[in-house]
Amino acid sequence: MRRVAMVGVGNMGGAMCRRILDARWPVQIFDLDSAKMTALQAEGAVPRGDAAQVVVGCGVLIVCVVDAFQTEQVLFGANGAAAAMRAGQSVVLCPTISPSDVERFAARLSERGITVVDAPMSGGPVRARDGTMSPVDACEDAVFEKQRTLLEILSGKIFRISQKPGDGAKTKLV
Repeated sequence: MRRVAMVGVGNMGGAMCRRILDARWPVQIFDLDSAKMTALQAEGAVPRGDAAQVVVGCGVLIVCVVDAFQTEQVLFGANGAAAAMRAGQSVVLCPTISPSDVERFAARLSERGITVVDAPMSGGPVRARDGTMSPVDACEDAVFEKQRTLLEILSGKIFRISQKPGDGAKTKLV
């Protein structure tokens, strides 16, 4: 069991967070909507002040925001997570964004020794809460093995399609 960081705990991210908490994994969270964090704090999540703070002490960051702009802000903006992360940590990218954006983010993170699981989710908040979402995962073998248990908590059936971040986004958009 590792501590998980999550940014974006709205409908989907909040349901995913609850699922991880149910598995008794510690979760640190950040969202621009403090009410969302307060609700999850009552269920055991630990709120943090920004994306940089949320990753401290965590092995993996799950990004569950709306689009590529928000993803870039979470990772590389002011108080972004990437600057606070260390080599060996991983980022699980859940937004449905373009393959080129995933590839660009993965390349920038790789320069810091941070690995990426391209994992766009399908299924909505109810399935996220139940752990029956359909993620389309693309990442290197070693990264997949390191994050397998977490991915299994989020989805009963994993669709791993390749070792290349960006391929998950391509598959979901087809």
